[in-house]
Amino acid sequence: MIRKPAVAGKFYEADPRKLRATVESFLKKNYAPVGRPAGILAPHAGYVFSGAAAGAAFSRLKKADFDTLVIMATGHTMPLKNGALLAEGSFETPLGRVEIDSAFCAKLLGEKGLFEDSPRAHASEHAVEVQLPFLQVLKGASVKIVPVLFNSSDTDLLAEAGRTIGRAMKGRKALFCVSSDLSHYPPGDVAELSDRSVLLALRQAMRNASPSYFSLANELLLAKVPGMDTTACGQAAMTAGAVAALELGCNDFELALYTNSGEVSGDDSAVVGYGAGFYTEVSPKPDGAPELTAEMKKELLALARGSIAAALKGAKPAERGLDRRPEFNQPAAVFVTLSAGERLRGCIGSLEPRGTLADMTASYARAAAFEDPRFPGLSGAELEKVTIEISLLSPLRRAASAAEVQPGVHGVYVKSGRRSGTYLPQVWEHFDNKEDFLSSLCLEKAGLAAGAWKDKGTELYVYTVEKFSED
Repeated sequence: MIRKPAVAGKFYEADPRKLRATVESFLKKNYAPVGRPAGILAPHAGYVFSGAAAGAAFSRLKKADFDTLVIMATGHTMPLKNGALLAEGSFETPLGRVEIDSAFCAKLLGEKGLFEDSPRAHASEHAVEVQLPFLQVLKGASVKIVPVLFNSSDTDLLAEAGRTIGRAMKGRKALFCVSSDLSHYPPGDVAELSDRSVLLALRQAMRNASPSYFSLANELLLAKVPGMDTTACGQAAMTAGAVAALELGCNDFELALYTNSGEVSGDDSAVVGYGAGFYTEVSPKPDGAPELTAEMKKELLALARGSIAAALKGAKPAERGLDRRPEFNQPAAVFVTLSAGERLRGCIGSLEPRGTLADMTASYARAAAFEDPRFPGLSGAELEKVTIEISLLSPLRRAASAAEVQPGVHGVYVKSGRRSGTYLPQVWEHFDNKEDFLSSLCLEKAGLAAGAWKDKGTELYVYTVEKFSED
């Protein structure tokens, strides 16, 4: 089967000489990631809008040694339950034909319930096709492709499909390309905030090996911009790609270039966003904690205090839109602690991300002031005397035993049946040893027997905290 070009003359030049010259112009700059790349993120719009970003991603492949490129792309033309392959034959562009790696596709099709051979899904789809001229200019006919489309919202299926692709790539001279645009049709300034927040979420998801973090970030961002069609039209492909990258040993996403259609057209009223970057393995492993400057920390502390002050005046919690800082738009597990001198005055938070960093800071500050059942509600006079501390939690990690718990470093969450409780790392200062810390956590916080942490049926989880407080 020869899949004929569907968007030549629409998304890119139909004349071979003009097409080659256009692609070569986009590939002139060289973008070098810090880590070892296993794959790239490239947009799939018309070249006049997204060609520069696509060129930024493909520029890294100039000297790369590979003979197969797996292209995980968005399926725009029909709903897809599974990953849709075009399993054999070739794709044709004005620059010639690109052969499909049929043996690789057969391996994927052997995984029942994850992939299907669907020529109809590929017949008029542009998301794979627009990547091919870049590949052809760089590698000619020496590289085969594995074209697979995703648009399912089943994150478990996408994760398993991504793992399967990653496993199939091992031992082969293969790289991957995730084909996705970003936001669709918000104003230019809103698009950039949303897009940079999405790209930061992808980086954090890779650094924390948590594709679910990326999915949650998109969900939270979409809710903040009424009328925006999508935060990432290829979210499904980006999710599967992140899992494939993790399976291949990657631990980071490095952004090469961001742009949007308004920067080309000059019309910022309704734009589409484009990002280009690299899925890489960096050594040493990058820290998964959010990178907050001193100024950002001051802003969050001021937000917390302002939220309490507003509540004291009877104001209802304000609905927040996108924050001007992408870091504040990230999903976050947050605790807010109020102290009066050396005395605890309230502490409320969540072990799992339930909203954005800004939203959770404002919400838990109110809760710590007025909803901690151990204390009466804070008064206006007390607000002037309390100190606010914010703790940002890393993802929970299951500990095999108490031996993995590091005093002074780890917060600990204990769970047995329906009873559970946690102590933040700050609580270690009240104990002389690990046994007393864990026994108190079980007895006084979780309502368990003091020695429950030793039982095989008790689950122990550890996490770290980045904390900062008012002077």
